[in-house]
Amino acid sequence: MAVLKKRALAEYSQVVQEEACNSKPLQLMKKPHLSSAGEDELVTINTLGKIETSEELLAYLNHVQHNLPFQTDDKVVVVRKLIDTYHQSEYSYVRLKIVCILGDFSKVPKFDVQFIINEIIKLLSTETSHKVCASMISKLKKLGSLLSSDSPVLGKIITIGTKLLNNSNHLVKCHCLSLLGDLVNVNYLQGENVNLICKFTKSQDPRVRTAAYDALLQLHERGQKLELCMYSDVCSALQDDNENVRQSAMRIIWVLSHTYPESCVVIPGCQDEVHLVDDAFAKICQAIGDLSVNVRTLAAELLGSMVNVNPHFLEQTLDKKLMSDMRRKRSAHERHWETVTSGEWASGARWADDKPRENLDAESVSLIHSGACGAFVHGLEDEFMEVRSASLDSLCQLALSNPRFATLSLDFLVDMFNDEIEEVRLKAIDCMTKISQLIVLREDQLEIILGVLEDSNVEIREGLHRMLGACRLSTKACLKLCVQALLDNLKRYSQDKRSIWRCLQLLGPRHPDLTLLLVPELLTVHPFFDMPEADVEDPSYVCVLLLVFNAAQFCPQILSLFEEHIRRHYRYLRDTISNFVPHLQLIGDEAMEGQIEFDTNTNYFLQNVMSRLNQPISTNQIKVWDAACHDLIRLAQIDSNLAHGVELLATQLECHILIAKVMNSPAWIDSSSLNVQDGDVVKNLIDQLQRRSLRLQYMFSNLSTEEMLLIQSTRLQAMAIQLVYIVRASNTSALALSDHFVSRVEALKGYGNLPSFAGSIVTEIARVDDTKPGVLSRLLLPILQAHIYVAPFCLPVKAFKLSADILEPSGESDNPQKFLAGFVLGVVLDAEIQGLAHSEYLRVRVKYPDLNAQLIIPQESHLKIVKQYSKNELNENIITVPDHRLRTSVLVSHQVWTESSHIELSLVLDVTDPEVPSALKRWRGFSEDSFIIELCKPVRVLVSPKPIKRGI
Repeated sequence: MAVLKKRALAEYSQVVQEEACNSKPLQLMKKPHLSSAGEDELVTINTLGKIETSEELLAYLNHVQHNLPFQTDDKVVVVRKLIDTYHQSEYSYVRLKIVCILGDFSKVPKFDVQFIINEIIKLLSTETSHKVCASMISKLKKLGSLLSSDSPVLGKIITIGTKLLNNSNHLVKCHCLSLLGDLVNVNYLQGENVNLICKFTKSQDPRVRTAAYDALLQLHERGQKLELCMYSDVCSALQDDNENVRQSAMRIIWVLSHTYPESCVVIPGCQDEVHLVDDAFAKICQAIGDLSVNVRTLAAELLGSMVNVNPHFLEQTLDKKLMSDMRRKRSAHERHWETVTSGEWASGARWADDKPRENLDAESVSLIHSGACGAFVHGLEDEFMEVRSASLDSLCQLALSNPRFATLSLDFLVDMFNDEIEEVRLKAIDCMTKISQLIVLREDQLEIILGVLEDSNVEIREGLHRMLGACRLSTKACLKLCVQALLDNLKRYSQDKRSIWRCLQLLGPRHPDLTLLLVPELLTVHPFFDMPEADVEDPSYVCVLLLVFNAAQFCPQILSLFEEHIRRHYRYLRDTISNFVPHLQLIGDEAMEGQIEFDTNTNYFLQNVMSRLNQPISTNQIKVWDAACHDLIRLAQIDSNLAHGVELLATQLECHILIAKVMNSPAWIDSSSLNVQDGDVVKNLIDQLQRRSLRLQYMFSNLSTEEMLLIQSTRLQAMAIQLVYIVRASNTSALALSDHFVSRVEALKGYGNLPSFAGSIVTEIARVDDTKPGVLSRLLLPILQAHIYVAPFCLPVKAFKLSADILEPSGESDNPQKFLAGFVLGVVLDAEIQGLAHSEYLRVRVKYPDLNAQLIIPQESHLKIVKQYSKNELNENIITVPDHRLRTSVLVSHQVWTESSHIELSLVLDVTDPEVPSALKRWRGFSEDSFIIELCKPVRVLVSPKPIKRGI
């Protein structure tokens, strides 16, 4: 060991000498000291002259720009110091940053914009850098937009912009053209403005040409009418080498086609004239074959809005065949007239006496003849998804305005169902759904469409279900093929059950006569033999029954084919899934015949309730409101057409009942002389009032301004009661709550015709300068006492209530989902949400057995808007109600449990952010649960976290 140690020491103790190499010097730079946000900005500005290096100066300037707007009163000194630094600097990037800061002075409140403009104009006269000049022009355009149209300073800016158009740099020219397009007065010297800009459409630089066309578009958006004489020059720009120029020129052509649609233009190469809208349509169609994908996409987008084009040109976009051996096509009348005027007929005695009178070279073919030819065919076959998607949108828009074109385009839309991109397939399905009232599907087309039901994407399958429910089928074989494909879809994807039910619910009323022919086959009924009874729990059999029952509404002959077991199945489904099964008067059904049909007369009952609410105040007003609230809740359960508006009225009535109960208790303003139990009762009532008022504010949408103000007034009354209770009957600080209350009152100042309570609050708070909690409490108490029973009620007819329905998980499974403790389990959640106006507040709440709750924000991509189509067959227009569909995976994690237990999943609205400012969250009485609004009943899922097995 000693020998080894010596050898080791000897080996590692050798000294190796290396030649000295030149080391690189390191430069340590001291970072500039940046003042904090609380320091005076003027101190920072005064240090500009003391900075030595340009890098430190640029850092200071960035800090100054970040702290805009300044709080100091002497802002002119700041501007002067920046201008002095501008003149002293030799670096263009420093001067550029100073110009940016000067332009951002528009953010400073009550600052003279004209002063900044004059200073920038002075600096512009001495500047040599093109980038800095371009930045100055950009800032002048930004500041000039804040001036009035008759301001002399604005005229000075336009004059400078016009002079600088002669600058040699393209960047300066582009910014000057943009300035003229944004600031020039369109009411004066219109021709001069357009002619000046049009000169630069012939510039050698493509960037300048693009800026010139963009400036013309800006003038058009501001009300300047472009002249028709520029049409030919703009059309020639479609052949420009630069794609940006071609795009801008195409937009100009589109604008002119909408401005002068009936004007006639001459076709180049012949004396024929066509309307400008038709010629522009052909020119844009020609751009579908452009080399640039951006140009092709823009052309496809613009075609959809040109609905006034001649149907001949429109139909030509779906047909590639236009020429016949390069021979110009003439009408039969023209050919006959030429033969008559020639004085002779073709006898066949002379060679080639009937040859074509005009042969054309391929390069001389007129655009008006070849431009529109097969444009949509090329667009739908393009290699880029963007072009195909834009072509589908335009094709759908034009088909909606032309029924014949919709029929011709049907085959092309069906072919897009086989596109390799899911988004394109989904868009093709949506386009087919929109034009479904104008088309009838044939059997060959239906076979291609039904093949998409095998797609693995659930959105495509459900979109196809909506499309099939909205379309019309041509024959009995088509309906049979469709039903069989839907049943196969149900066997392959059982989770599509509800979507297939909706499809068949709509399919039956649209084809009652075709369904009648298929009833014996679908229900396996025979006129002579007793067939076996099907199982009503079979999903396929339920689908067939939904189709037949919904078709029987419009075809009474179907009812006579029902056997006894089918009637029993109808009654069972009517009780279990009543929203999918209509009411039918079955023949020979004793149970149904025993029922007496009568008019519920819900409207009369509702008017009776409203009259009771509007009666003069009585001594037992709370009892009157309680009875009316009970009647409204029962009425909402009876009549689904009035449910949403009646539930809103009932919720508002519940809020006023709670307000009256709280204010009739002396404990809400003085809890010193009462026992603890009375104080807890009042506190619970106030907490219920806050929850009810939040539900009233966020659970209903599609309201008028008057109805919204009534809801805001009720919410303000609930907040005022809470504020007075905290100040008068508790020892908790109410400073944050009072500030929040004042901010809500300030938000109502801009409205007129406020309700009585809200109007009184706004008027009284405007008179006082001090808004401390004690002052507000003394101010609010008499107003609240004067409005205990003053509650104006109105019934919103078009109100829509927010609701949610969790489809998956169903909560019926007894098999626990197992996962390792401490790890994550993904629970698939599928839910339908109706009337969601604030998707940013949507949360998924997970409640564990230990009563801990977790709020999860779903991803934006998981929440999508879908359209549910009306099942009313007699309505020619498709009525859509925007719904949301949430498909996500809820991540669940917990430690080891001794046995399996249930967790609860539900959808809620978390309105903490809009209702609770940051200062109020630190308030001692703040409870986050008070601002959680439940949208549905929780679904229970059985889970079992297992311990991790330790290996050997």
